Amino acid sequence: MQPLSPRVVELLNSALTFELTATNTYFLHARMLQNWGFSRLGKVFYDLSIDEMKDADALIQRLLMFDGHPNVQKLNPITVGESADEILRLALDSEKAAVAQFNASAQECHDLGDHGTASVFEAMVREEEEHADWFESQLDAIERVGLQQYLARQLEPGDAPG
Repeated sequence: MQPLSPRVVELLNSALTFELTATNTYFLHARMLQNWGFSRLGKVFYDLSIDEMKDADALIQRLLMFDGHPNVQKLNPITVGESADEILRLALDSEKAAVAQFNASAQECHDLGDHGTASVFEAMVREEEEHADWFESQLDAIERVGLQQYLARQLEPGDAPG
């Protein structure tokens, strides 16, 4: 197919960097939460890391389809939470940043006449909005029931040593 405009390649690679960073961050947070005994919350973060990896794969495929060059060597700094509630806050901040970036990228693609790539970004926005909504709900639950009660619900019956 005809190559993408250089700017669209930049936008896709920027999104790829974001998704690869999120993949690594969520994967690390999943393992940390599981290590702390919060298996349910850890599983959510593990599944999110896989979702973000799939998004990265879709971006790579789109870049390759148009003879672009995916840059998988670049990552943004990874911010590591030191507690379960901090991990949730960081994840919410990341999802909000993704929504803003991908909305701006979609608009720029429309302005450049690349409506196909714009629709890819728009679909990503909807997914990131769902993630942000879930994180907001978890943080709201913590405010309502308290951190200890919330974390008690994140344990699986088999989590206790024995």
